[in-house]
Amino acid sequence: MIPLAVRARAAPPGRASLRWLAVAPHRYFFFLGMLGLTAASLWWLVQLWARALGAPLSAALPPTWLHGWAMANGFLPLFMFGFLFTAGPKWLAVAPPETRALMPSGALAFAGFALALAGAHVDTAVVAAGALAMAAGWAALLWRFLRLVRASRLDDQVHARLVLAFFTVGAAAHPAFAWGATQLSAAWIHTAEMMSIWLFVAPVYVTVAHRLIPFFTAGVVPFLDAWRPLWLLAALLSIVIGHGLLPVAGLLLPSKSIQALRLAVDVCGAALLFFVAWRWGVVQSLRNRLLAMLHLGFVWLGIAFVLYAWNQAVALLAAPAASIGLAPLHALTMGFFGSVLLAMVTRVTAGHGGRTLAADRLTWVLFWVLQFAVLARVLADAAPAQGAWLAPAAIALWCVVFVTWAARSVPIYLKPRIDGRPG
Repeated sequence: MIPLAVRARAAPPGRASLRWLAVAPHRYFFFLGMLGLTAASLWWLVQLWARALGAPLSAALPPTWLHGWAMANGFLPLFMFGFLFTAGPKWLAVAPPETRALMPSGALAFAGFALALAGAHVDTAVVAAGALAMAAGWAALLWRFLRLVRASRLDDQVHARLVLAFFTVGAAAHPAFAWGATQLSAAWIHTAEMMSIWLFVAPVYVTVAHRLIPFFTAGVVPFLDAWRPLWLLAALLSIVIGHGLLPVAGLLLPSKSIQALRLAVDVCGAALLFFVAWRWGVVQSLRNRLLAMLHLGFVWLGIAFVLYAWNQAVALLAAPAASIGLAPLHALTMGFFGSVLLAMVTRVTAGHGGRTLAADRLTWVLFWVLQFAVLARVLADAAPAQGAWLAPAAIALWCVVFVTWAARSVPIYLKPRIDGRPG
């Protein structure tokens, strides 16, 4: 257990110590996020390789169910909380909270995830208890962020309030998952996972991208402005949330018109996303590695919508043989979520660690290995005959990327800034 009442100055300069986690919110939550990312990735690596070798592990809950929930909720929100309590106060022009006040809730959320991951091989009740513990930890953290929002006197609170709203939906998905786990209900599990992806993670990513990608780019690339009108944010969120909610309409009112509407949303979404990527300067960003990682990660969202449009067209034409299965989902989660995570956390870690805002050679190589991992996983879905080896290969590459990245990043959070400044 990480000590809660700590003082960073008690640690000798330059020596790694858990006490440094209390210096700033991003240190503590990024540290937990790295642990969660490593655990979720290696757990799934073992599952896939055990199955590929013909010796699947016994489990109380289907591993694919926990995998879908864990990859959306096990580590991404921990990184988000680190960003939220670091950048959020600046967005709102309020004093940031003390890290020590956030640590118990963060520890509860992390412990809940660890319990759920272990419980998958013990009993579904343990998984449910872990999910509910995560919900409780998140609720406490979101209450603290709500207090920051209410304390702000700025007129522009749009991004902060949207993130808070989407996070609240994400927290509500945990009880649904817990119920699905105890009842072994695929419908409840699927509902919880879709809530997590389309009503929480994807909208949060889009909201933050709208605020930060053009801002970061304008500060680096000459002649590009920070173009981010609010109508664009509304359009991007409408596309993402609409994609998530229309399948529900399809279940309640099954018809060709609903299918056609879903196809139209995906096609229009892809077109809008590629236009935005071009307008935000994806081509110009390629000269700066760290910026390019962020932009290319955003492009994966457009690719995901193209693949979703393909599957929807296939369904509309009643040609199931042409379906590419879960390829769109993995383009979204591994490509968009994973690439942007690597880029954004690398940037925050460097900037708040007193380091140069740049991606060095190792980070750049890891980014491209991640792209190969995404392609391998997409191909595993699109060509099922090759999936038996492509899927294990994809998770192996994913683990190479993120375990290496975590091993490199964690020591930074356990040491003082290299420039001697606080934070």
